[in-house]
Amino acid sequence: DREPIRPPLRLPQYVLGLDFSPDGSQLAIPFGFNNPGASDGIEILEVGTGERVARLPVESEVRAVAFSPDGSLLASGQIDGTAQLWETGGWQEVGSPLPVGQAFVSWVEFSPDSQTLATSSRNGTVGLWDVESQAAIGSLSGPDELWSTTRFTPDGGRLFAAYDNGRAIRWEIDPSVWRQRACAIGGGLTPSEWEEVVPEQDY
Repeated sequence: DREPIRPPLRLPQYVLGLDFSPDGSQLAIPFGFNNPGASDGIEILEVGTGERVARLPVESEVRAVAFSPDGSLLASGQIDGTAQLWETGGWQEVGSPLPVGQAFVSWVEFSPDSQTLATSSRNGTVGLWDVESQAAIGSLSGPDELWSTTRFTPDGGRLFAAYDNGRAIRWEIDPSVWRQRACAIGGGLTPSEWEEVVPEQDY
């Protein structure tokens, strides 16, 4: 019936990275970004009642948040160049902050299987992280000093990074695609060339 279910939330001016939990029952709100005097951290609200479920303290200002598709984790991106994982069962930090880089983290996004985290930084860099080990998988450099938004395709095979200059980059996530592309560019190796380059591998 398009009627409000509760009074409007009163938030700081620059709250840019809201995210709903997969079942739609909770809303994560990052506080503190570009808001002098506002308290930092993340608030988790119950959507139906508006009641606070948790308040997650963060040492740096939070720019973006994202729930994992399986609902077990929340990721946050901070302006100090780190990202943090939180388990949603008890809202405890998972491991240490991920050292994304020098520029602040402007976006975080989980892969559809919840096993990979993508981060976007203000310097144009997009990074991939293994969620379980929290190890860096790789990074992609884009236009410097541009905002970007990252999105996985529904099958998780590609990541798109769209920048505020109107350009976008498609990143193939599957390493087998990288191999196919490399072979296509190189035109293939002859048996003798293969033996010279990778003798430990069968042709």
